[in-house]
Amino acid sequence: MNKETLFVAFSTQKGGMGKTAVTVLTASYLHYVKGYHVAVIDCDFPQHSIVKERKRDVELVMGSDYFKRMAYEQFRTLGNKAYPVEESTAMEAIRDAETLMGKTERPFDVNFFRPARNA
Repeated sequence: MNKETLFVAFSTQKGGMGKTAVTVLTASYLHYVKGYHVAVIDCDFPQHSIVKERKRDVELVMGSDYFKRMAYEQFRTLGNKAYPVEESTAMEAIRDAETLMGKTERPFDVNFFRPARNA
C-alpha cells in the first residue's frame, strides 16, 4: 500500500517567529531520530536561510578532515544520510517538491516547506 507524502509548512506572516528553526528541528527529528524520509523545500526568497545553512555546513565539513570523520561516523551510526534541502519559490514549491520526489527511489514520508514571510 502506497502512502501519500505529507506536505507540512509552519507559517506566520511575522518575521523572527522561528519558522526556520521549527522546520529544521522537526525535519531533523523525524529524519534522524524517527527514521522518516523527509525533504525540505526552502521558499524564503531572497534569503533562503535553510539552503545557505546547509551550504555552510557542507563547506565546513568538506574543508576539514576532522569534520569529515565526524560526519561519516554520525551518518554511519544513524544509518541515514542527510535529507535534501532545495531552494524554491512559493509559486514553484509544489512542482519542485514533485520533481525532487521523482529523483528518489523511496517516496518521501514528509515534505517540509519553509514559506516566505508574506506567503
